[in-house]
Amino acid sequence: MTTTTTLTTTTMMMVTMTTSRRGVTARTRILAWILLIVTIAVSVIVVATARSVLAGVQSGANTELTHEAEKFRGFASRPDPATGREFTSVRELLTSHLQHNLPEHSETFFSVIDGVPDRRSGGDPPVRLDLDAAFVAQATAAEEPFSANLSTSAGPVTFAVLPVEFVGDPQTGRLVIVEFLAPELDEAWSTIWVMSVIAVIALALAGATGWFVAGRVLAPIRELSETAARISETDLGRRIEVDGSDDVAQLAETFNRMLDRLETAFDGQRRFLDDAGHELRTPITVIRGHLELMGTDPLERAQTLALVGDELGRMSRLVDDLIVLARSERPDFLLLAPADLTDLVVETFAKATALAARHWTIDETPEVFAVVDAQRLTQALLQLAANAVEHTGADDSVAVGGAVVAGRLRLWVRDSGTGIPPEDQARIFARFARGAADMRAGRGTGLGLAIVDRIAAAHGGHIALDSEPGRGSTFVLDLPWHRPEEAP
Repeated sequence: MTTTTTLTTTTMMMVTMTTSRRGVTARTRILAWILLIVTIAVSVIVVATARSVLAGVQSGANTELTHEAEKFRGFASRPDPATGREFTSVRELLTSHLQHNLPEHSETFFSVIDGVPDRRSGGDPPVRLDLDAAFVAQATAAEEPFSANLSTSAGPVTFAVLPVEFVGDPQTGRLVIVEFLAPELDEAWSTIWVMSVIAVIALALAGATGWFVAGRVLAPIRELSETAARISETDLGRRIEVDGSDDVAQLAETFNRMLDRLETAFDGQRRFLDDAGHELRTPITVIRGHLELMGTDPLERAQTLALVGDELGRMSRLVDDLIVLARSERPDFLLLAPADLTDLVVETFAKATALAARHWTIDETPEVFAVVDAQRLTQALLQLAANAVEHTGADDSVAVGGAVVAGRLRLWVRDSGTGIPPEDQARIFARFARGAADMRAGRGTGLGLAIVDRIAAAHGGHIALDSEPGRGSTFVLDLPWHRPEEAP
């Protein structure tokens, strides 16, 4: 016994460890997919934002160049602000413009006259391009306005060269506008790095959140797997605790309902085998014993055959009742359909009157339609009628009736017979349970009322008993009333 227990415990630990490893693997896969998706999304956002910010820096510089060129053209079209006279030479125009147009931060202006740097705007630029001979030569060679980018020791710059000529003035000039991009680029890269750090933090948070959420999501599935691994035909009582109303919770509810059906089926099968084995053993023993002792005397043989036939008939009825009880556990036990309950009560009454000579009456009829299994309800009422016949005499009355009371459907069989003692009323609906009087008289198998109880339960109702010794009994099928228009 100890060895068996140890092996079982070890097996359960192995199952739990295997399930845990599978849960961690599934959790890791989910986390990997979450991180992959989030990483791709964040990377796309960071890259797109970086491209947009860097392009914005260049676009801003180009806009500023255009703005300065427009300002120079407007300045050249007006008289000199200092003298009020029109400009007469290239040098005069460029010098006056540089005096009156102060550069903003990260930009500088200077003029080139006949290939030689002439004047420069105020301020101290990051790099003196007017002292760069190669750059001055490039600017001097310009015959048309143009702009370009250039790499310098102070970082990248964007510049524009505007050629200037005056009719009658032999000199040629160039206005050079320089925009230094390094400060804006530094600010842009600072923004990009901040976004990258935020993205990394977001990935870490997404990973932690994903790990937590995946654990919460997979917890019912792990519990489902562990429960399924521990379930055996002798232990079907385990259930998964359902929390919430999401898809996983619905899966757990579905699994629990499946376990309910399995447990009901196994219990029904077990009860059927127990009942059949218990109740059939006695008649089989009786038959075998009489057949073994049967002699050659014709009278004795006839008596033995009559007894055997009686026992076989009882066995046949017992098997039929057991089959009905076993089927009552199945979902297809009932064949529901709209039925006229008045016809049901009247037809049951007509069939019951053939059972025995009694004062048969109909109390009342429901006068309604309902969705029920009419054959099963007729079977239940006839069983109650047969039970009433066994507990009444020829002078007693037996009544059948039905009504709708407070939205409930009630069908009953009432008799004026011997009644049922209080100590028997609580147990007569159990399988093979019989009242004291039935046991003394050897009546019945103890399955009839159990079948009636199962038919009522299958309809979603129950059977009620009102009985008093010496005053008769009333058995009532109390069922929910489903109208035909309410049927799915």
